[in-house]
This record gives sequence, C-alpha cells and structure tokens, in this order.
Amino acid sequence: MREVLMVGLAGAVVLLSVLLYRQHRRILRLTESVDRFFVDGIRTELSTEDGALGRLQTDICELEMRLLREREHTKQEGRKNAEFLSDISHQLKTPLAGLRLYCELEQAADSTSHAEKELVLIGKMERLIQNVLRLEKIRSETYRMHFEMCDLGEIATAVRAELQPLFPEKHIQPEGTAQIRADRMWLKEALENLVKNACEHTAPDGMVWIRLHQQEASVSITVEDNGSGVPAEELSKLFDRFRRAANASPNSSGLGLAITKAIIDKHHGVISADNRAEGFAVDICIPTIDANIKL
Repeated sequence: MREVLMVGLAGAVVLLSVLLYRQHRRILRLTESVDRFFVDGIRTELSTEDGALGRLQTDICELEMRLLREREHTKQEGRKNAEFLSDISHQLKTPLAGLRLYCELEQAADSTSHAEKELVLIGKMERLIQNVLRLEKIRSETYRMHFEMCDLGEIATAVRAELQPLFPEKHIQPEGTAQIRADRMWLKEALENLVKNACEHTAPDGMVWIRLHQQEASVSITVEDNGSGVPAEELSKLFDRFRRAANASPNSSGLGLAITKAIIDKHHGVISADNRAEGFAVDICIPTIDANIKL
C-alpha cells in the first residue's frame, strides 16, 4: 500500500512539474509577443484557450488594439492641428504683405512717418508666423526626419561661418568632433538657435564654445558661453513655447529654444540647460542609432 502511495505521489509531482513547465513556456511566449508589439508593431494573437493565461492573453490583445487606435487618433489630431495652423498662417500672410507694401510706400513718401516702426512690427509678426509653422512641422507625428551620417564638426564650423558676420566681435569656438546619424538640416538649425542665443546674451567680446564629444553609445553637444546666465527660476521653463527670458532680445519670438527641443526630441535625444561658474550652458545628448532601426 505504501509503495502504491509513493508511486502515486511521484506521478503527481511529475504531472505538476509538466504543468508548471507548460505554464512557464506560455508566459515566456506571451512576454515575447508583447515585446514584438512594442518593437515591431506585431500584435498579439487572440487566445482560444480557457484559464487565467488565456484571459490574460486576450486582455493584452485588446489593450494593444486600443493603443493602436489611440496612436492613430493622435496622428490625426496632429495632422488637423498642423493643417489648421498652416491655413491660419497663410491667411495672415496676405494681409501682412499688403500692410508691408503700404508702409513702404508711406515711408518713401514721408520719412517722418511711423512707417519704419510699423515695418519692424510687421517683420516680427512674419518671423513669428514662420517659426510657429516650423515648430508644428517638426512636432507633427506625420513628419519624418531624413537621417544620414553627419560630421558634427563640419556642422559646427558651418554654424560659426554663418553667425560670425552677424556677431563680428564674438568669439565662436568649435571644439572636438563626432559622427552621428541625424537630419543634417534640422540639427544644424538646432545648433544655430543655441549659438545665436548664446551670442545675444554675452558681452560684445563674449566667448561661445561648441563642444562635441563622441561616446560609445551617444554623442554629447554642449554650447557654453561666458555670459551672465539665466535666473534659476527660469531654467525649467526655458524650452517652453513663447517663453522669453527677462534679458531676451527685443526681436525674440520665444520659439527658438522650443524649436531646438523639438528637433532634439525627434532625434530621440535629451536637452538641458544650466548656469555654470563662467556663464551658461546647454547640454544635448543624442543616442547613436543603428541604420537598420526604423525612426
């Protein structure tokens, strides 16, 4: 009798082990399926089995469908928002062009008129409209960056060549080099915005450094100056739209740094700003992305 019980117990242990192994394998397959959804967008199949794991698989499948619908809804809303802003902007451009023409005619006829100040305001509004369109274009979920291998040293040198004539007394100094897959045009604009901002907030003979550093899995870019820095309470809001620092240029629209952040976001990078002992610095870190990864 005792031997029969021992054999029965041993069989029960073996059966339990087999069931646990099968459960473990199902859990692993389910985990791999969830990973495939987030990496490649391949949905988990509906389960036809009963039990807790079957219900869990069905719930995961339904959750993935909801996420896909929400993602598509977000894209549609982004397209609508971009189209709305584009339509409004184009509607504003026509009357602004007319106003500019009348102001220029008035200025030519009467040099003592207020036409010159009006033209300055019109120019500021035109730049604001252009920057709003650029920002929304970058942020749109439907817009894709054109990634290619870029030499950041060459981009930094090009930025210095373009901005040096605008700030002839400033000292813009690129340092280091790095290679990264990026959208050359947009990354150059992000760097231009940072260097221009630094030049505007330093002394007439101020220094601006563009420091590049190649790391194993990322590239770091630092734009540092020897200016007076930014009030500590403004640092956390520096990259918000229409945010202008207390010492901002009169011609600033408050969108340059917001555009820069949107560009870095599109490159899956992070951007931060901080006061340093000798001035102010903006740090960017962009991961090196393999050419086979879909962006």
